[in-house]
Amino acid sequence: MLAAFAHLNWLAVALAALAYFSLGAAWFTPLFGKAWDHSIGHDRSAAPTFGPDYYLVPLVSAIFVSLALGLTLAALAPPSFGESLIVGGVIGLGVAAAVSINNALTPHTPHPYLFGAVTGGYHVIGIVVVSAIIGAFPS
Repeated sequence: MLAAFAHLNWLAVALAALAYFSLGAAWFTPLFGKAWDHSIGHDRSAAPTFGPDYYLVPLVSAIFVSLALGLTLAALAPPSFGESLIVGGVIGLGVAAAVSINNALTPHTPHPYLFGAVTGGYHVIGIVVVSAIIGAFPS
């Protein structure tokens, strides 16, 4: 696995992280912001701004996810573009969406399945996009 670092395309990882973060900005604001707010019982009109952590934590997370996927794909020595999409789909559905739905099932989440669908859907699409970007760049 350490050899995967030598085959990692850092530009692809950086672009993938930026794409994942940007998708989140669109996903949780104009696309599904109202549904996400409803799922957690939040009224954005009462408190329209969020602190810096609301933006910084997703950016750092996008970097870590992109790095992990970059290493995973590099370890597959090198996968085809189609295989990269499959890996992204498997990890997106099998890990990110499953964890999102599982974490939503708390007594404090008013609409856990809606929260899981919005959040899990973002991660599935985002991870497939990350895998596509990394898979499109040669190692």
